[in-house]
Amino acid sequence: MNPPGFPSRITRPPRLTGCMADGFEAIYQEYGRKIHGYLARLTGDPWAADELCQETFVRFLRHQHRLHVHNGTLGAWLFRVATNLFRDRLRRRRPVERLDGELTDGDAVDAVAARDLDTRVRAEVERLPPDLRATFLLRAHHELTYAKVAEALDVSERTAKQRFRHAREILAHRLRPVIESEQ
Repeated sequence: MNPPGFPSRITRPPRLTGCMADGFEAIYQEYGRKIHGYLARLTGDPWAADELCQETFVRFLRHQHRLHVHNGTLGAWLFRVATNLFRDRLRRRRPVERLDGELTDGDAVDAVAARDLDTRVRAEVERLPPDLRATFLLRAHHELTYAKVAEALDVSERTAKQRFRHAREILAHRLRPVIESEQ
C-alpha cells in the first residue's frame, strides 16, 4: 500500500502519436529555428539556447491542452515562454565583474577586439539590457509586429514601441563611431 498522496501506480507521460505527433512536428518545423535563433541572440550562447529552446517546446507539450490560440498567436506565446525562461536564467546567474569594475549582466564581446562591423553590432545588441534586447530582436530580427512583440513579452504595445525605440537609440549612439570610421 502506498503512503497517502502517492499514486497507486506510476504512469509514464503519453507518447506522441498520430494527430498529436503530426501537429507538434508541424509547429516545431514552423517555430523551432525561429525560437532557437532568438534565444541564441538573447543568450549569446548556443548551448544555453539549445537548453532553453528545448524547455520552451517541453512547456508547449505540457500546456497545449490549455492553450486557446487564435489569429496566429501561438508564435507570440512560444516567444513569451522563451523570453520568460531566459529571464529566469538571468535571475539565477550571478553578475560578472568587468575589468573596469562595472558590473554587467551579460558576456559582451570586448569592443577593441571586435573590428568587424557585424561582430560589433552583435556585441552591442548583447550588451543591451535584457528587456530591450528581447524587444529589439523580436521586432528587428524576427519582424514581429508591435502587437505580437507586446504579446510575447507580456507588455503593452506602447511599452514595446518605447523599448524598441530606446534600443535603437542606444545602438545608434554606441555604433556611431564604428559606422563613421567605416565610411
